[in-house]
Amino acid sequence: MTPRQKGAYLFVYFAGEGAEDGEQIRFAVSDGPNMNSWTEINAGQPVLWSNVGERGVRDPFILRDSARNRFVVIATDLRVWPDHDWKRAVEHGSRSIVVWESADLVSWNGPWLATVAPENAGNAWAPKAFWSDEDKAWTIIWASILYPDGVRDESQYQRLLMSTTKDFRSFTPAEVYLDAGHHVIDAMFLTDADATYRFSANAHVVDDSGPSKHVFMERGTSIFDPAFVPLTVDVGKSSLDFGEGPAVGKLLDRDGWFLLIDESNRRGYRLFESSDLASGEWTPVEDAALPPNARHGSVITITNEERDWLLANSGAGNPLVVGTRRAQS
Repeated sequence: MTPRQKGAYLFVYFAGEGAEDGEQIRFAVSDGPNMNSWTEINAGQPVLWSNVGERGVRDPFILRDSARNRFVVIATDLRVWPDHDWKRAVEHGSRSIVVWESADLVSWNGPWLATVAPENAGNAWAPKAFWSDEDKAWTIIWASILYPDGVRDESQYQRLLMSTTKDFRSFTPAEVYLDAGHHVIDAMFLTDADATYRFSANAHVVDDSGPSKHVFMERGTSIFDPAFVPLTVDVGKSSLDFGEGPAVGKLLDRDGWFLLIDESNRRGYRLFESSDLASGEWTPVEDAALPPNARHGSVITITNEERDWLLANSGAGNPLVVGTRRAQS
């Protein structure tokens, strides 16, 4: 199989809270069937702008909804620039996520808000969506701090909540997916053979140094296994100061798996690879040139035709970029 037949990757991300346009969505495509080099769409400027809710978006997750022949982007409804008021964001932030959809990755409908978190939630962060063949629906998993007694203070922590949807407009009432008794956010999954692996930013306590600041990898039998078993407690700890926002998937150019970890507010995303998920071992790819300033995002596989279409329609003449930016201002 030639490189042209193997497809490419589409990386969807935001650029941080250090600039006015940082909390908007950017795209990049890999230059081949590996992740070592990338081309930014629209010269690295935002592609999707939010003019709803808090008018900022973070933690975008892109999926291919084959049942409806659509691509969907969901994201955190959050803007912390310029005041960086994180206390407000977790105690009185948005309970909604932001949604866009497209048939071709270039012309997008949206954004619209979808309220997913219950009234006693202070936030709804880092939504991800996972397809169920059995239910013919998407399970949405996100993080919320819940305030059961109505008092909004620092005694509570991020739990993982879930809901289901078929159209990203109507959602079932939120349920608790995981309450670990401490902060857990950014859940992602990989399934191989009879095992499902869960990756998260999990503030478990390992030793006297306090809560973990790295990605946590567990093994279970399915996404809904109530008894995941820890496999790698701190992925990449030897080469990262901090890690969150895991993005995972299969390698296109050979057997194996990739794991992107966001070393946020430091070096940005770093690439790791593994040839054996069950081992829990990940090797850093030090020479990978990932998009600069990329923060907490997601990756899907696209065809070479889809990659060429995106590149041909990026830039100032792209009606998506121009029209959406005008609506935002």
